[in-house]
Amino acid sequence: MPRNEFDAKKRHHYVWASYLTRWGRGTKNVFYTTKTGRIAHDSVRGIVVDDFFYKITPLSHKQIAVIKGYSRLSPGHLQRHHVSYLNDFLKMQHAEAAYRKSGIRMPEVELHLHALKCNLLENLHASHEKMAIPVLSALAGERLDVLLDKQHMIEFMAFFGHQISRTKTFRDCVIQAQPRRNATEIEMADAMAHAWWFLSYMFGMNIGFSLYSDRHNARHALLINETSVPFITSDQPVVNVHVCVSETVFTAPEHSDLYYPISPRVAYIICDSERFVRGRNEVDEATVVELNTKVAAQAMTHIIGDYENSIAPFQKYIGRRYQKAPFDQV
Repeated sequence: MPRNEFDAKKRHHYVWASYLTRWGRGTKNVFYTTKTGRIAHDSVRGIVVDDFFYKITPLSHKQIAVIKGYSRLSPGHLQRHHVSYLNDFLKMQHAEAAYRKSGIRMPEVELHLHALKCNLLENLHASHEKMAIPVLSALAGERLDVLLDKQHMIEFMAFFGHQISRTKTFRDCVIQAQPRRNATEIEMADAMAHAWWFLSYMFGMNIGFSLYSDRHNARHALLINETSVPFITSDQPVVNVHVCVSETVFTAPEHSDLYYPISPRVAYIICDSERFVRGRNEVDEATVVELNTKVAAQAMTHIIGDYENSIAPFQKYIGRRYQKAPFDQV
């Protein structure tokens, strides 16, 4: 049944539930690690989800200034996109402020405002997911030629960028990495945390554009796993598996091999390195184990697989990158 305008979406998945079902063996149930260190088997509807994770909150002048400051680091055409999206959200904020100032309270208006705050950003992510469906289906079927279509590549890179920036894992890492050595830095870090709902979308947009514009330089490859060790995924589905990524300090790496498992058998990678050739690559068991280990090390809580014994060997690595040393910078 279609939602009406007053229906607020409460349960916000920061990793797409439909994506996770590829580890469900034809069902919606997957094996995953819990916050308490157990391995559970349950529906994807109950994991990598927080209530109101993408809910819009009012932006102060300081928070808007922080957003615009980060935006100015981007190419001009992206800055214009950022401002356009930001203005749309601010129009809603100003309209609500005028309504509050009027002193009038109308139940239908209250419901509508709440639904807008809960749904607008969630719906933006859903639109990227919808456009990526045919690409992901083709890639899962080992048909890399789907990306010869320019529009498909644009939509997939936009989706890919947001798979990096939209997660709780990415948010918590970035916020924790902000310096808080004096009042100015504390104010900046707090403003960034409060404006994160917009910044995360803006960063995803930038990452997606960068990946698309650099597509002829980086190596885009499909990894095919025919070994007895399946690919796993996590609460941070895209991870950097380049050898330069530190396993002891959370610092900004100089290079990236961005790895995205699509199913227990198929993964996609965008490489700065020359480790894989463009196109189809069959990987051996040692490579699968290495990639799964790095997925676990860059997960915060959940690794996800199609069988319990697919994730159990990697459980000890969960969060390793974030636990060995203090955060330095992102």
